[in-house]
Amino acid sequence: MKIIPIFFTFDNNYVMPAAVAFYSLLNKARKNIAYRMYVLHSDITQENQKLLSDITGRFPDSTLEFIDTKGFLKDEWQNGNFDGHNKRNQFTRDAIVRCFAAKFFPQYDKIVYSDVDIVIQDDISELLDVDLEDKYFAGVKNPFSKWLPGELSHLKPEHYEMLKSSYIAGGIWVMNLKKIREDNLEQRMLEIINDETIIKRWPDQDIMNIACENKVGFLPLNYISYPYLLEVLQKQDFVSDYSREELFNSIISPKIIHYAAVKPWNNCSIDYAINWWTIFKYLNLPFVTKVKFVGKNILQERSKKYKKLYKLFLGLFIFALITELIIILIKI
Repeated sequence: MKIIPIFFTFDNNYVMPAAVAFYSLLNKARKNIAYRMYVLHSDITQENQKLLSDITGRFPDSTLEFIDTKGFLKDEWQNGNFDGHNKRNQFTRDAIVRCFAAKFFPQYDKIVYSDVDIVIQDDISELLDVDLEDKYFAGVKNPFSKWLPGELSHLKPEHYEMLKSSYIAGGIWVMNLKKIREDNLEQRMLEIINDETIIKRWPDQDIMNIACENKVGFLPLNYISYPYLLEVLQKQDFVSDYSREELFNSIISPKIIHYAAVKPWNNCSIDYAINWWTIFKYLNLPFVTKVKFVGKNILQERSKKYKKLYKLFLGLFIFALITELIIILIKI
């Protein structure tokens, strides 16, 4: 049995997507794979911990452990220059705690980190076999930074030049904890967090990318396939460091679907939404009915749309058939 350590960081508000992510991970695991799952958190209730543990319990080879971070980096999060997080409430402190995995997992030399706004489509245990050599971590290079300069425009000029073609996105990481400890990289991360002149618009990503100074490895793009990538590819001005083949492969054969922007529990009309909702519905979880109601409403609207299209095509077909019959009768 091959053991794969993997951890997550999220708060009580993200238990619902975590349930879907956990099930998709374990359901796709090969028979000889056992995941050791960990959640770094500060506020997940006992009730929700049990709910997630019950899901993991369906797969006896794997385990789930909750680790209370007990206010770790609380002051740094409140005082740090994290552009926009107070205005949009887009991130929480958990976003920077994940950078310090070496502190929380002294028993491992290497570990996988994953977001929970995902659906895993295929076994990902091979990630632990990625040869990091002297690299601090590996992840998927941001495919949009070349097309959308604003993604990295908040960085200092020297950081931008260093990272413009190598910036690692969020979603899934393989972290070289041994190398991070050896080089005391966490001290460098704290310096970046406390440096008010460094804007951390994407908290965890900015901290890791700047601290690692390009000592990073790259995973294939299909490890964080984006639902909106197909739409973006149709834009004439789109450019990327990835080849067209790599971009299309991530759409056709995704290992992980990453709902990085629009979430399927908020909008069922996005691509791959059905993948998330299928698992959510199967799990039959006791979450607030409002969430189900939102999904139901969107699905109903989609159904109405398809019914209108069906009626339109049926009407056109009947019209064409009648026209053809009239022409035949006239000829007779």
